[in-house]
Amino acid sequence: MSVTDDGGTATAPKVEHQDQDAEHGRGLGMVSAIARRVVVHDSDQGHTVTAELYADTRLGGHPC
Repeated sequence: MSVTDDGGTATAPKVEHQDQDAEHGRGLGMVSAIARRVVVHDSDQGHTVTAELYADTRLGGHPC
């Protein structure tokens, strides 16, 4: 799964600890927790975050 921002910021997305009252900034942390791999690409159009999610279930596992 990939998502590209609109390029409005020069800083790349990264996982950061947010305090309890924060209204933004938890999405990438949640994606990182369930993804096999997360990669951030920088381009002229913005930053693209690609998350590789597990597609198969292992013995005893549950599908998402």
